[in-house]
Amino acid sequence: MKAQHLAPILISATLLGSTLLATAAADLAQLTAAAAKWESGQSQEPLRQLERLARESAGKRGQRVELEAALVKLLAPTSTFEARRFACQQLAVIGTDASVPALAKLLTENETTGIACLAFGNRPSAKADQALRAALAGARGQGRLQIISTLGNRRDPKAVPALAAIVRENEPNAAKAAISALAKIGDTPARKALADLRHTHGAVFGRWFAEADLRMADHLAKAGNRKSAAAIYETLLDPAQSAFVRRGAFAALVCCERDGGEKRILRTLRSGDSVLKPVAIAAVRDLPSRSASETFGRVLPNLSAEAQVWLIDSLAARNDSAARSAIATALASSAESRVRQAAAQALGRIGDARSAKPLAKALAAAKDDTEANSVEGALAALPGGRDVEDAVLLEMRAAQGKTRARLISSLAARRSPEVITALLTETEHTDPAVAKAAYRVLAKATTAETLARLLAKFVAIRDSDRRADAETFVEQAVGMVEDAAARSAAVLGTLRHPPNLETQVALLRLLPACGDAAALTALMAATRDSEANVRAAAVNALAEWPDVAAWDALAANYRNPADEAQRTVALRGLARLFGEEANAANSSRLAGFARTLLEGVPSDADLKLVLGALGEAKSAEVLRLTLPLLARPAVRAEAEAAVRKIANAIKDKNPAEAKAALEILANKS
Repeated sequence: MKAQHLAPILISATLLGSTLLATAAADLAQLTAAAAKWESGQSQEPLRQLERLARESAGKRGQRVELEAALVKLLAPTSTFEARRFACQQLAVIGTDASVPALAKLLTENETTGIACLAFGNRPSAKADQALRAALAGARGQGRLQIISTLGNRRDPKAVPALAAIVRENEPNAAKAAISALAKIGDTPARKALADLRHTHGAVFGRWFAEADLRMADHLAKAGNRKSAAAIYETLLDPAQSAFVRRGAFAALVCCERDGGEKRILRTLRSGDSVLKPVAIAAVRDLPSRSASETFGRVLPNLSAEAQVWLIDSLAARNDSAARSAIATALASSAESRVRQAAAQALGRIGDARSAKPLAKALAAAKDDTEANSVEGALAALPGGRDVEDAVLLEMRAAQGKTRARLISSLAARRSPEVITALLTETEHTDPAVAKAAYRVLAKATTAETLARLLAKFVAIRDSDRRADAETFVEQAVGMVEDAAARSAAVLGTLRHPPNLETQVALLRLLPACGDAAALTALMAATRDSEANVRAAAVNALAEWPDVAAWDALAANYRNPADEAQRTVALRGLARLFGEEANAANSSRLAGFARTLLEGVPSDADLKLVLGALGEAKSAEVLRLTLPLLARPAVRAEAEAAVRKIANAIKDKNPAEAKAALEILANKS
């Protein structure tokens, strides 16, 4: 319906702000008429206004009466299905017995049975129950199932005979729905009907009867009749029942027992009932007895490995001292790796400083890397502050080899000054694996305040292999310091007095990680050092510089190298920086950079490298510099690739030059 046709019949904003009693009957009639024609895709304004009136009528009986009458009119066959469904949704909230006759008519058709059942909902109404029972007699198919379900949801005791009769018809879908409905009703006649039906139809519908019993027992338990509920649950534990029913009954039954099912759980764990064991173990976490953790801690070693893993999780959920003790014992004594890993992970969640020692022992005794990783992760996760740090550090100092290294690794997230100081000391450990582990952790934990101390440890290394192991981590540590000036000051301060030439070279390699002007100036000065190794290291570091600030220094070494090796290094650094600059938006320096790269390239191999970099440019000027290289046979393939890539990149801004370049390629092919 078009908006201009709908407007005259919509209630004005002023009327919407007033009460329904003040609304003219003609206005409500027009609004209802508009809603009656509503279909999906049209304006929902009529429906929104009716919803608003329903909200405003709360607690106002007169308004509700008028509105209910209007909604009943929407149930007429002349209304669209969408309109009738909308009316049923509103009647589910505000409906009374006045709307029952109209809703009863909807129960006669499968298409509208569902929306009528929605309108009846669960509100108490003898007339609604009577209408549903009356409709049930003639209902068929899906509509019948919906009425059966609604009678069950409404817990209509007078529907019991009809529902029992439906079960006796032996039609599976209807019988299943009727059995479920009887269970929902759950009064004495319903329970008797189910008992009688189980004798006659249990062989056919046994599973549904069991599920019905489970539902019925749940209702009794919620109503406070735990004794009757427990009696039903007890029958459902029979091994002949399905696993789903048995587990559900067991979980509910333990909640009905005064001790929370502790004795029953113990009996189940000692039995061979594999179906109920997981449910029994899961229930341990909620047992009310304060001694439950100690009790089940004693049971723990007697279970299968799988069951021990489950019980460890339940004990961890209890999170008391007895649970921690039992878990620590399992960690130390179990012959099964998966049990030890589960115990370690549990201690990582609920442990404290006292857990560091058993975890450290487990780390030393771990049979493989998988188990060691689990224990290390548990140590890292141990809740607590300084007390846990001190406990782990104590164990670390008493350990050796791989165990000591892993204990160091577990401290990665604990970055107190005490931990940092201890790890700095460990960098001097005689075992290379231990020292390397310390550097690995410090690489992520270093701050501006501790970087100088780490560098002092680094320059003190005399063994070249150990220095090489540490250098990568020290470089990471430098990069971890956010303040460029601070990290540069620390490295340059250490570089002023290097203990030997090898250390000086290693420190020069750290300067690109500093990345500021002071570090770059120091590298440029080092390219003029009297020591050849220092000059070479400086050029290598310049080639790794993170941005084009190093371009001029590299270009100078490219044009006037100390030797051919340094020239090659400088060229590779320039090519890398060119490629990175080419990806920057609107770089005005590319043409000049390209000319630098092309100046006196001595070999075809170097020229191929340069062409690879040039191809990243989106510049007509760079294209012009690249075109002449098509005439050089040894690099023609690389030149063609670069020209094609640049031409395609600039064809929107420089269509003529791009087209000409592509035509040259076409003519040469």
